[in-house]
Amino acid sequence: MIKKSYKLSCFFIIIMIFLVIGANIVPVVSAGKIDNIKGFDKGPSFKSVVPMERLTFVNFDQNSYLDDYAYLAAVPSAVFNTEDKLFSYPVLFYQDVYPVSKYTENSLNAYDGIYYFMQDWMSYCYGQLDKMTLINLQKNKLHQSWNSKEYITINADNPYDIANQIALQD
Repeated sequence: MIKKSYKLSCFFIIIMIFLVIGANIVPVVSAGKIDNIKGFDKGPSFKSVVPMERLTFVNFDQNSYLDDYAYLAAVPSAVFNTEDKLFSYPVLFYQDVYPVSKYTENSLNAYDGIYYFMQDWMSYCYGQLDKMTLINLQKNKLHQSWNSKEYITINADNPYDIANQIALQD
């Protein structure tokens, strides 16, 4: 009687091990096949959204509206409609590390949020973006792990030139 229950529990343990291993391997294998991406059908969008492996950084300037206009000019190139899909990628304000002297000032440091978002976005993009657009921002300010195949740097002092250069690039 004891032998039969021992064999039965060993059988169930082996089945559970295979289920756990299979549940971890199957998603990893299917995640590598990116040829058949159809977009995400769930969410607030009226069409399925296909995320692109791109990013646009706009240098934040609290003393000017130029960065705000540059951000607005970058949005149409970052979200566009083709056939029955929306193609999209993030447009972010970039801000350097804020020197925090008190713990209560931690919320003023926007760089932490940018850094954590970029860790996730770079992970989604397999460690390298296809294209990164930098508006009034130097490449040497970026974290060393934020790699891209192509960098486009736009430096201008009025919103019309920025919008023109973005339109010519995309």
